[in-house]
Amino acid sequence: MTELTAQARRTVLISLSGQSEQLAAVRSVLGDLRARGTAGPGGVTVRVLGPAAALRELPAWADDVTELRVTGRPLAESLVTDGTEALTHAPGDAAGDLLVRDRAAVRVLTSLFMAAWEASLPWSEWLRLDAYLTSDTARGVLDRLRAGVTDAIAAHELGLSLRTYRRHVARILECLGVSSRFSGGTRAAELKLFDMP
Repeated sequence: MTELTAQARRTVLISLSGQSEQLAAVRSVLGDLRARGTAGPGGVTVRVLGPAAALRELPAWADDVTELRVTGRPLAESLVTDGTEALTHAPGDAAGDLLVRDRAAVRVLTSLFMAAWEASLPWSEWLRLDAYLTSDTARGVLDRLRAGVTDAIAAHELGLSLRTYRRHVARILECLGVSSRFSGGTRAAELKLFDMP
């Protein structure tokens, strides 16, 4: 992983599984990139995608040198550099990591990463959403949206005016970056928001 990122000139794409060994390696690689000053504006574009719990394990300065995004979908550990080489590890594979240099295979891995990237939520938005969803009211609204309860009934159950309830719904949808309740439910499920404590 260190060798591949040291050779990168344009892009480094990293998908996190959340495993402690991978997180330690990624922290080290990001530290190297930061020390060299090659990542960030005007340098190598570094994108890291993973579950919120894994991104929380990265150093606080990680978002200075990388673009971070949250996904609720399980990801295989992988690193793709400049669209030419990839290092990947399938979950449960005891054989170890696989270095891929076949251009067609690397293009597929890059495409899979970018599809997941586009469907994910930027880290800053996730933090804002996460902070908002820790409130009892927001959790209650989200639970009622999932249950498909009408606005009037949900507002009554939560002790809110209909207008205030709808304001909370609009804020949740805005934070999720969607325009419809159906899309909001789908997005919330993808990000595992219904599983949040």
